[in-house]
Amino acid sequence: MATGEKPRREKQVPKNPKTVTRTELKKMPPVQRARLLAYEQPSKDMAASLQITQSRLKEFAQKSVGDVPQMVPDPEEERKMKVIGQLKAAEARSRIRLTRLRFQCMRAQELNHLIACQPTARDAIRLEVFLPTRPATELSPDPLDRIQRAQVERLLEDDVGYLTNRIA
Repeated sequence: MATGEKPRREKQVPKNPKTVTRTELKKMPPVQRARLLAYEQPSKDMAASLQITQSRLKEFAQKSVGDVPQMVPDPEEERKMKVIGQLKAAEARSRIRLTRLRFQCMRAQELNHLIACQPTARDAIRLEVFLPTRPATELSPDPLDRIQRAQVERLLEDDVGYLTNRIA
């Protein structure tokens, strides 16, 4: 460079990541190459072959629609299929129920083992309270109606026994 000359700046051309040369394309791993080429426009040969394939598929679909005879469902066959479906559903429910019971049993055994391995009785009781071995079952509904419940409460409140001690 001479003393009075300005340094030449090379014009930087921003490289579009989607434009890749053939040599760079060949150097890429197959997965990356496939990702890059998935968004490229297909070549003329490829587009023509796609067009031919699509037209053949449409022709085949039109021919196959006319060839298939309409089958009238047999009511006896429908009933059998419905029964088979119900049986399969019952078997699936049974398998789920057995799996649930097996899991609950294994969980209870594991918790009992953990409780038994506690160093002190206080720790064992605390663990047993906080981790019950069986899930809490819902309380069953009251078998007594309102009138029967009132009679039972009256009998329980009778401390002397006027209602139960009957001398004939």
